[in-house]
Amino acid sequence: MPEDITLEVIEKPSFFFRQWKVRLIWNEQSQASKLNSSQVIWDGTKYVIVPGEGVKTLIPTLHAGEVYFNGVIQYNPFQISVGDLLEFYPVVQAGQLTWELEVRFNGLSVVANVTHELPGHYILAKEIITAEEIDLNQCATWESLPAQGEIWDEAKLDADLEQLKIVHGLHQGIWGKIIEVKGVGEVIIAEATLPVPAENALLEDFVGQPQILSGAEEEKVDFFASKVKLVEEGAILARKIPGRPGIPGIDVLGKVLSVTSTFKDFQFRLKKNVYLSENELEVVAACAGQPVRLDDKTYLVEHVYVLNKDVDLATGSIEFPGDVFVNGNVQDGLRVFAGGKIEIRGSVSHAEIKAEKGAKIHQNLLGGKILIGEKYVVRSELLRLVAELQEQLCVCLRNTAELVKSQGTNAHKPGQYLKLVLEKQFTELPKLSNRVEKFVIEHKDEELITEGLIVSIRTAKRFLTGLGPLEVQSLPFLQRVNQALEQFTANLTLEVPEKLSFVVSYVQGATIECGGSLECQKGAYNSDIRVDGNVTIEGVCRGGKIFAGGMVRIRELGGSEVSSTFIQISPDSRLEVDYCHPNVIIAVGKEIIRIEEAYRKLEVYREKGRVQVEKIRASSITN
Repeated sequence: MPEDITLEVIEKPSFFFRQWKVRLIWNEQSQASKLNSSQVIWDGTKYVIVPGEGVKTLIPTLHAGEVYFNGVIQYNPFQISVGDLLEFYPVVQAGQLTWELEVRFNGLSVVANVTHELPGHYILAKEIITAEEIDLNQCATWESLPAQGEIWDEAKLDADLEQLKIVHGLHQGIWGKIIEVKGVGEVIIAEATLPVPAENALLEDFVGQPQILSGAEEEKVDFFASKVKLVEEGAILARKIPGRPGIPGIDVLGKVLSVTSTFKDFQFRLKKNVYLSENELEVVAACAGQPVRLDDKTYLVEHVYVLNKDVDLATGSIEFPGDVFVNGNVQDGLRVFAGGKIEIRGSVSHAEIKAEKGAKIHQNLLGGKILIGEKYVVRSELLRLVAELQEQLCVCLRNTAELVKSQGTNAHKPGQYLKLVLEKQFTELPKLSNRVEKFVIEHKDEELITEGLIVSIRTAKRFLTGLGPLEVQSLPFLQRVNQALEQFTANLTLEVPEKLSFVVSYVQGATIECGGSLECQKGAYNSDIRVDGNVTIEGVCRGGKIFAGGMVRIRELGGSEVSSTFIQISPDSRLEVDYCHPNVIIAVGKEIIRIEEAYRKLEVYREKGRVQVEKIRASSITN
């Protein structure tokens, strides 16, 4: 019958084994094979264990007590049978809480070696219901008893610390850590405060290895032009990472532990063009230029770049935000750009020179391009182009209006008359508008070139080129453009800086643009020279073109029968020539003067609205 069967599960299904493993037991068989309980007898000192029927193994446990079988202590599980007698001596603890304080490492720490035993003993039940084995680890239970051993308290700990004269570095919660010890253990009671070593101030350099200089050399630093390192204004050249002095320590007995290392600090030494930040921890460049580190702590910024050799392929070109001094020549294909002045002790051959504040070439200038004061050159050319465009446009519109008025409004549209006037009288005006537009687009970053000016120039180009004049609104729009350009030229005034100049010994086949004045000490041949200020040529000026906005003085002008020499001065300027050869063309504003004969003491200027020419005829040069 089902009620006479007991089902015992031996193994359940798992991931790898999906079947049940069970044991079926008939009740009469189970009752017949049921094991008797093992008996336990306490004699006041030990427990005597009498194994029940069917018990085969006993597993001892040393932490609860010792098991003897046949007078031999057992450490490992062993076989037993009915009729065997086992002796179990349980662990009995009277209770103890003691410690031993130890000062270690010459007063750096105090350690308590703690012994902590709880009062009580292990007990066994009178009967142990078992199957085939008895495990004392599960059968023995702990029973607490009143303490009978030596138990120290927190007051004892304080007294011991006071006796050892421990006055520093005591940890928090020491007593709680001692109570937590089970059996034997160490508890750190106190630790010394170790001395903090000194940290020296450190230098973080952004320039490079120092250039060891002494005496007068500090006033003039020489550099090679290859791979010049430059910095902008406000750049950080060096930074000091502050150090700190050491802090003495204290051991657990209150003795001061001195700092073994000494604190080392330093101060920056500043030369020219540098300053310290507000916190005095950074060296900052006061201007753009070449950073120099004279020694470990001395910094400066050179606003003058000095090169004691030629500018050639070995050195490379020079671009420097300050002044540049070259104690040599500048060879073909290279360039020297400076945000300040340029001085070249040698000659320049087919190179590009650009200086914002002036330049001087002690020897010859052969070919190449020179640009002095680009800002003023651009503004001067802008004013000249816009003024020329406005002047021609104004006359063109006036002539167109007169033609429309004379022919009547019904004959043709106004745009047709504008187209006719452009084709007959102003053929260069469309090209001029194209040239002006190209110039303002190329220099749109110039602060004088506004968006309104660009719109006006583009409007002029649209209605002056191609079929633009024939559009219905061409004349009204061009009239507005003329007014805008007239207002622009009236409001724009250029002042040529007095100190902006270009000085050169000899010039041949070069292109020169200068926003200031030009001085040529020997002669100029076949060169294109445009100067906003005065021009002085102490020698011969032969061939090429000169455009000057100021006074022009030349010792000898012209002389070549192959190519003519052209000079254009502004209406307010004056030309003075000691000796002028034939084949010279002089323009004062738009008036052209051709010199067909040789003259001495030639002077050309405008007075009372008319160009005056004073001259003395001469057949040869006289000194």
